Amino acid sequence: MKRVLKLLLILLTTVIVFAVGFVLTLWIFEYRPEEITELELDYDEEFLLSSQAYYFELDTNIKILTFNTGYASLSETEDFVMDGGTKGRMDSHEEVQANMTGIGSILEREDADIYLLQEVDIDSSRSYETNQYLYYQDLLGTSSVLAYNYRCIFVPFPLQLSQMMGKVNSGIATYTDFRTSDATRVQLPGSFSWPLRLANLKRALLVTRYDIDGSDSELVVINVHLSAYDDGSMRAEETAALQAIMQEEYDAGNYVVVGGDFNQTFPDAVDVTYDSSSDTYTYDYLYELKDPDLWQAFPLDGEWFSANGFLFGIDTSTPSCRLLNQPYDSVNLENNQYYLIDGFIVSANITIQSVVTLDENFVYSDHNPVVIEIILNS
Repeated sequence: MKRVLKLLLILLTTVIVFAVGFVLTLWIFEYRPEEITELELDYDEEFLLSSQAYYFELDTNIKILTFNTGYASLSETEDFVMDGGTKGRMDSHEEVQANMTGIGSILEREDADIYLLQEVDIDSSRSYETNQYLYYQDLLGTSSVLAYNYRCIFVPFPLQLSQMMGKVNSGIATYTDFRTSDATRVQLPGSFSWPLRLANLKRALLVTRYDIDGSDSELVVINVHLSAYDDGSMRAEETAALQAIMQEEYDAGNYVVVGGDFNQTFPDAVDVTYDSSSDTYTYDYLYELKDPDLWQAFPLDGEWFSANGFLFGIDTSTPSCRLLNQPYDSVNLENNQYYLIDGFIVSANITIQSVVTLDENFVYSDHNPVVIEIILNS
């Protein structure tokens, strides 16, 4: 009996030492970005040798695409553990590569002036060490810049060993043919509690600036991917920080475009009812929440944006995202949970010509791309 207890004690001690050592290792190597980080642009060789990299102009059509690519691993066949599924990665490198090829074909087909991509992996275990950032750059032949928002030497989740995400290096990336004068990573406020934050995202904005031919003003484009799995408070805090930057840039006389995955439902896609007697809110979503236990994309508060002259660029006719609680049901479409969380917000000195959510049937990602065409008013 004593021998059994001794063995159990040794086993328990080993487990505790390993767990403490693992957490300490994550803490030592934790990604700790600065509040502001100046970024360097990357260029394809042909881009440098070509006559590209020209300037934007006033009163001329500009096409911008935003697309959460789901690290080329959240396609129609997949579910995801945080959404109620079981998986953390695809089953093979070949499947990830096929998704990258499909995503790349969409980007090439749309021929945008600026591409804003989210969840772009570089050398991550969960996407089989593919360099998605450089793959899209080589395909488009543009300049590019990436702001990391997720770096961890090993994410021990999900708990099933074959599905653990492992090493993660991922971020938001902006690609363009146009001459970029400056690129900055801006750390957003808020974080998960310790030790959850050690293996979690560090959300940021990617701010790129562009000179405008014949104007002293700049075009300021902000690539966003706000928090998802909080109680809504972090998203509100991040949105407030974003608003401050937008207002500052607009007050300086610049043209401001924000695009990306807001992880919040846009105002035109939800009706909010307040019950003063119980101090509670009821949300009537355009794409109905089928089960109260499913992930909820809380409403983006539109009052501040409208009051300050900012315009929403969204397409309510097509969902921009599906829930990964199950693989995509292409037979019974009503069996899927949809959201409208991807789109654009632009300043009042910009005219929105059109906004279209491209219905790609979630073949390569759990998001659909959104394309906006705008004009910078003279």
